[in-house]
Amino acid sequence: MVYVLVLISVAAMTAAQLLLKKGLLVVGHFPQNLGEAPHFFVKAYTNPYIIAAVFLTIVTAMAWLLAVSKAELSHIYPFMALSYVLVAVFAWWIFREDVSALRWLGIGVVCLGVILISRS
Repeated sequence: MVYVLVLISVAAMTAAQLLLKKGLLVVGHFPQNLGEAPHFFVKAYTNPYIIAAVFLTIVTAMAWLLAVSKAELSHIYPFMALSYVLVAVFAWWIFREDVSALRWLGIGVVCLGVILISRS
């Protein structure tokens, strides 16, 4: 059951980050003029992608709370690093972001670390 909760946390966090990026591509960048910030936040927090991202962040927190209550933090926390891997892969695939060879190497190291920790 713990691993299901961790999987839900990783999947929800990954989806939340991707939806947040999609929403901000629609909303635009944070304004340099702070007087425009309230308009930016209203526009952002009424965007359906960002609303979904916030909801999934809450799902992540709930699943993670349950997972931490049932397992050793030092064992399950490294699995959250898989969200870094998945976000990078999906950002490359969906948003056509440039992922350098060095970044791919780092992603491989993170995966190796998760594998090693999962065997302990």
